[in-house]
Formats: sequence, C-alpha cells, structure tokens
Amino acid sequence: MIAKKVRNIFSVLTSICVLLVGVLSGCGNPYVRFEEGAHILEDYENSISEELKFFDPDKTVQISGWLDESCVKNLMAFLAEEHPDYTFEYKYISKNSYEPIIDAELASKTATSIVMMTPTMAKKHAKNRYIEDLSEYCQDFTDEGRNAFMYGNEVYAVPCTSDFQCIFYNKEILDQSGQKLPVSFKSFVELCDFMNYEMGIKPMSAGLKDTDKVADTALALLASGYFTSNEGKKFGGRLAYGRASFYDEIRPYMSKWQELCIHKVYTRQMCIMDEAAAIDEFASGKSFMYMGGLYDYNRIVEANPNIKMGTMAVYSDFVGRAALIGGCNCGFAVNSFAPNIQIAKEVVESISTEKGQRALWQDRQGSQTYLKGVVFDNPEEFDSIRPLEDSGRMVMPWNSWGDHSSEIYKVFGEELQRVVMGDKSLDSAFKSIDDRAGSIFKEN
Repeated sequence: MIAKKVRNIFSVLTSICVLLVGVLSGCGNPYVRFEEGAHILEDYENSISEELKFFDPDKTVQISGWLDESCVKNLMAFLAEEHPDYTFEYKYISKNSYEPIIDAELASKTATSIVMMTPTMAKKHAKNRYIEDLSEYCQDFTDEGRNAFMYGNEVYAVPCTSDFQCIFYNKEILDQSGQKLPVSFKSFVELCDFMNYEMGIKPMSAGLKDTDKVADTALALLASGYFTSNEGKKFGGRLAYGRASFYDEIRPYMSKWQELCIHKVYTRQMCIMDEAAAIDEFASGKSFMYMGGLYDYNRIVEANPNIKMGTMAVYSDFVGRAALIGGCNCGFAVNSFAPNIQIAKEVVESISTEKGQRALWQDRQGSQTYLKGVVFDNPEEFDSIRPLEDSGRMVMPWNSWGDHSSEIYKVFGEELQRVVMGDKSLDSAFKSIDDRAGSIFKEN
C-alpha cells in the first residue's frame, strides 16, 4: 500500500514565472495589479523548497489554503484515512497574498486540484469557469451553506463549518481581579482599564499584523451599531455600485473603535504581532483576552492544556447587545483544469459527509456544520456565545460589498492598521479608504 503522507508543500519556480506573467499582463479578469506583485513574489520566494517536488496526479491530491497547517490537521488525517490509496499534500499560502496568487494560478491552469475559497472567490471563479459545479455534493446542506458558494443555480464549493471572530478570556485572571464580565461596551472598556492599570496585565492580545483581523475589530462594533440601522443595512448594496462613502457613512460611527485604541486595548505593538505570538502571549497568562477565530481554540489549548477559558463577543452601547463577525466563510472547490479532476471530486464528496464535516469541526471547535439536521456538541467555553449564533447575530458585512469586496475589505483593514500604529488619523484613513476603493472600481 502506498504510504499516506500529510505534509505541507511550497511553491515552485514555475508558479513564480506564472505569477510574474499574471502581474505584468493582468491575467484577464480578475487580475493582480503590479503594486501587489512585490510582496506576493517575496512570499513565494521565501517559501521555495530546496528541490522541486513532482507528483503523480493519479495518486496525489494537492489542496491549497490560507489556514496554517496546524488548523487543518484533523481534516488531513481524515482524508488520509478515508482515501488510503492517495497521498495528500497541503499547500499553505499566507492569507494576505492568498487570493491574488490563487487568481493567477487558476487563470494559468497551474492551481492545485482542490482550492479553499471564500464566498466571493467562489462566485468570481465560477463566473470565469475555473472551478467545477459541485451541486450534487451539496444537496444536504442548508440554504445558508449552499447560497454562500452559489453562482447562478449551481454550488461551486463544499462548505466548511462555520467560523467567527470572538474574544477568549482567562477565567482565572478574571477571578483574581474580582471583576464581572462586561454586559455593555462601557463595562468592557472599564474592565480593560482595570486589567491594565490595577492588575498590571495586558488587556488583550491580537495578531493585528493580519489586516483582516484589524478590519474585524471595527466591523464587530459596526455590526451591532451602524449596520443595524436602515441606512447601514443598505450600505453594501450601494458600495457594490460605487455609490457609498466610508468617510461620510461609516466614519461617524467609529468613535467606539477609536476609544479602544485610546484605552490601549488595541496597540501599535499588536500590528507587528502575528497570530502565533498573540496566542503564546495569551496562553502564558501575560494577557487577559485574545481575539481570534475558532481555529485558534486548539492552538491555545495545545500551548497551555491547563488554561481555563471562556468566550465573549464585542459589545455595543446597548446592554446585552452584541454581534459576531463570521459565518460560512470557507469552502472547498475543485479546479476545472486539474489533471485528476474525478479524484478531486471524490475527495470533496467525502468532505461533504457528516464524518468529513466532523473532521473540519475538530479543527474548528466552537463551530457548526451547515449539514441539515446535524449538530455538533461544542466545548462549554462557547456556551456564552451560543445564543448569538442561535439568534442569527452572526454576519459578514463585506459579503454584500460587491465583486471587489475582498479588495475593499483588505484596504479597510490596511488603513485602520495605520491608525492603530499612529501613522494616520481616523479621518485621513477613511478618506484614503474612499480614494482607494474608488480606484478599484475605476480600474475594473
């Protein structure tokens, strides 16, 4: 029997050549702009293995994703067990450069057989006919799961389990402080001040080197504030047609986010900290809270098996009112130009089963599958957040921002990161967001 392998593979020289062609020529629609090329190429060059890796497409299935290898361990183990005659290789690409690299690889027919997709990526590449119709494997999923990856009347990716950003907190530190959990934005800030100035403990750890995470710090507040207003609910629709202004419409609602920066909940140092460093800081008891995704739960427990944790959301001005940033944000698509397309479909079909979804859940404890009638029992640490999930207060505002939502979402995070670092005022950042969003619409 062929030995089962679950290992990370890196980009090869041919991919770099393809990427350069895509950067310089535009790769059709969508394309990678030249100014993005430098850091993307740098990522690629830094990840080249010493020798090129060749594989037998009849026996090897390659999967690309933006999640760290530690976040897909159970999935890869499940696939190796479920398909013992195949070898599985996982290709990690940094989230900051993932989409433009995948765009270039799909356009040049060099992408891996299976590719992780966000909802906006799936719709884009379904339109370009770069990925396969997987509707037959998605019949048992809910409308929410199917609609996330639907283009026309077909579904182009098998949904992963749900994910959302939340705040993990250390119960032992809370007990030592004698304080109570916050029930409003005001009490949240007061608790952070107490930890900082009375306890001498850093209130929050967060890997704000990731601009998406910076964006989510603001969107978590806006989701329970501006986006619940009549105008806010229509913002995404207007933005999709270039008819909305971040400065005029969202900037007036950013005072609470700015307050978190003033009170040193979000700091300049966080902007040079990645997720691994932030998790280590929290797990070692150097901070009271950590802001992250559900895939971070396992990483925290592995770093400190004895940690006592709870979870909470970011609160708005209204007592008891909060929202979670998240939902159906990841799916598994099949490359239409894969040399082993039928094998790849066989693999994603296994991911669509309850057993496959359970493997995904084991990597994302705290999540739920979108399979109808299937519910996973999550650890008690997530009990406080469950009512928010059950009441539907879990949203991804950028999903309504149109065909270029991922680019604008990235711009939003980049500009706010500059505010946290003290390089820009909030007003200046929001004017830049409008200018850069306008350029994106104009260029496309």
